[in-house]
Amino acid sequence: MRQYFKFGDILVYIFIVLLIGASFLGLRLMGSASDLRKVSIRLGDDTIGLYDLPTGDGEEIIRVDAGGDKYNLVIMTNQGVYIKEANCQDKLCVNWGYIKRPGETLVCLPHRLVVSIIGQGEEPAVDDISS
Repeated sequence: MRQYFKFGDILVYIFIVLLIGASFLGLRLMGSASDLRKVSIRLGDDTIGLYDLPTGDGEEIIRVDAGGDKYNLVIMTNQGVYIKEANCQDKLCVNWGYIKRPGETLVCLPHRLVVSIIGQGEEPAVDDISS
């Protein structure tokens, strides 16, 4: 009779499965500290504001006027940030959905609006191309 698996082989396989599971859990939890998240809203080169995400069931509505009759409604909840309404032509920013982790960004190009989630006290990262 031939033995395919030895006890050491099973321990190695269990260790690999646990390592993969811990890696996925770490990636899932990375950047989810709710007390460190802030929302940065910029219109063109001007910063509209830096806001804390609401706690509990509350939501905060910010109307961003982009000049003329152009506007966006930015909704902030404890689950994340999304653009509820915009009067631009393509409405890609409205269809994008929630952002909730540091580094995620919503953009409305026709209105030059940028909504980003950053960690507390951090400025959004600038790369070589945009500087």
